[in-house]
Amino acid sequence: MRAAARTYIIGNGGSYANALHIQNDLFACGIRAFTIDPATLTATANDHGYEFVFSRWLLSVADAGDMLIALSGSGKSQNILNAVDAAKLIGMDIHKEFGAEQGFDMQCAEERQLWLGHELRRILASR
Repeated sequence: MRAAARTYIIGNGGSYANALHIQNDLFACGIRAFTIDPATLTATANDHGYEFVFSRWLLSVADAGDMLIALSGSGKSQNILNAVDAAKLIGMDIHKEFGAEQGFDMQCAEERQLWLGHELRRILASR
């Protein structure tokens, strides 16, 4: 796998909190979580629908060759699925960490998300 120019990470609820945790651990490596301010988030949701908050953001900031890490316990959140579709349209590399698709319940899925972040930190710190 080639190195991504920029890496973005998204999630809802507990997965959003995990995205922020992972960003905090990997900020120096250039990983950015969707940390939009509440006014912009709610305006986007109000004007375009919550299902498009991540995809609209990616379409405005991401480029081909960037990477999207999409976190979802269920793998069914429409805003996450739309973001993955937008990432494909842009030409981004995509890593989906969808717990239910991998046979995990919600608690295990969220633990696995943090494990992924810690593994990324370990790998990137060794470079």
